[in-house]
Amino acid sequence: MSKVDDVFGPIPGPLITKWGQSMTFVRVNGTGVYNQTTGVVTPNETSIAVKAIITQVSPSEVDGVLQVSDAKILIDAAQLGTTYIKTSDKFIYQAEGSNVTASVVRVSTTRGDSPIFYTCFVRPQ
Repeated sequence: MSKVDDVFGPIPGPLITKWGQSMTFVRVNGTGVYNQTTGVVTPNETSIAVKAIITQVSPSEVDGVLQVSDAKILIDAAQLGTTYIKTSDKFIYQAEGSNVTASVVRVSTTRGDSPIFYTCFVRPQ
């Protein structure tokens, strides 16, 4: 374990537990299963209940990929165990009384030897 893991690893969890919003992280596994009878593809997904902090993307972060309407989700890695967040994943959260599904557009990891914290840029659908 690196010094970063020892010193900073325990910090995000309690802060996000206290200040975060309950939501669902959805891991999309593979391409799904195609039903030949109905012609429908059923996604292969795993849902994990988490707490995270949602903020808006700042104007300085808007680039060729990120948009002003995107959001930023901050989540500690401990909640996800050995799961790494990928751009095929999504989050489901409450905003203005409605469920919002947001696809991960970009993800960055703060880490030592292991992930400590994720910053996920998401696009609400």
